[in-house]
Amino acid sequence: MASKTVLFVAYGSGHIKMLIPVAQALAASGLARPVVLALTTAAPAARAAGLEVVQFKDFATPGDATALAHGRRLIAGLGAPVADAEETAAYLGLSFADLVAELGLAQAESRYAQKGRQAFLPTATLTRILKKIRPDVVVATNSPRAERAAIVAAGQLGIPSVCVVDLFAIDEVRWIGEAGYADRVCVLNESVKQFLVRAGRRAEQIVVTGNPGFDGLFEKDMPERALALRKRMGWGGKRVILWPSVIEPDVHPFNGRPGNPALPASVLNALIRWVTARPDCVLCVRPRAGEQAIAGVTLPSSAGENAQVVMTGQDWALAPLLHAADLVVTINSTVGLEGRLVGARVVQVLGSVLDDALPLAAYGLADESVTADGLEGALERQIALPRHPVLQQSPATLAVCGVVTAYL
Repeated sequence: MASKTVLFVAYGSGHIKMLIPVAQALAASGLARPVVLALTTAAPAARAAGLEVVQFKDFATPGDATALAHGRRLIAGLGAPVADAEETAAYLGLSFADLVAELGLAQAESRYAQKGRQAFLPTATLTRILKKIRPDVVVATNSPRAERAAIVAAGQLGIPSVCVVDLFAIDEVRWIGEAGYADRVCVLNESVKQFLVRAGRRAEQIVVTGNPGFDGLFEKDMPERALALRKRMGWGGKRVILWPSVIEPDVHPFNGRPGNPALPASVLNALIRWVTARPDCVLCVRPRAGEQAIAGVTLPSSAGENAQVVMTGQDWALAPLLHAADLVVTINSTVGLEGRLVGARVVQVLGSVLDDALPLAAYGLADESVTADGLEGALERQIALPRHPVLQQSPATLAVCGVVTAYL
């Protein structure tokens, strides 16, 4: 058994996928015992990966009865079923108890009513957890609640910490940009590093590693799989354009600005018109999970090897499709970012209320950012150019592991 312990802290979705390969590689190395504090939906993913999992409920004590009662009350206000009621009550209750300790009950209730879980920064609870686990290093993602609290608590306890950032840290720069936040910050590319340096971080504290969650894009057999896909589809020497479906909200989820829900359909319709006038091009439309039809869009009915517009379902593996594509056109899907990482050219269409959340061109990950009126010109320019070289030459997992093990 390794004598050192590394505590990983992450919630579900892409964040736990970013840390799982690092924890697995660390376990395989024998250098340390990885333990995952798995938040919300992260627990099943971490367990399925064969990792040791702990949760908030594992650290509740008899003295937390009032906090857990608050947690059960807050569950009732979520308006949706929860997968693990005991864990959710512990997470909400202990986090709320920390807020009460900071503000008092009345102000805590008011803050939670305004912000929901965004009101939480459960540093006292994470301090309790760290004292119990006694890790040698803490590794957390850039999320603003328990993950942020874990790094703050680690700093207060003198435990080295590493923050792994998934994308651009646009909102998170408010705390990741602080000089004392985490001993090292692992980022996607040089543009993100320079963004944090401009915010006040020292350059040596920021390490360009890439995102381990994207490592699957760079598996050695991807070029062969992409070539096989193009051959199977009869694409031959055609130029392949990929459109990942998105939904534009009616209003911005945080600031209330009105959105343009018709934007995705209007852009896709323009793409279909452009492609069907170009016999040398193919458009692949990739719907979101569970999306059977795209509102406001009528896809051509033609099928087979000569189809110029192809609906690529979720059963199509994304990585080889990205390697097979010459150009990705997106509004704000991270599929556009992934496409650029593997060498596809990228055009981002602006005009979404969420433009600020994924500024691909500003971080060197889109060739052009244009309004819908400029789309046709961008297509003409970019489709005539070759693919880029693949951006990532070695696994991000190994790079992040190197940063972590330097503290063991």
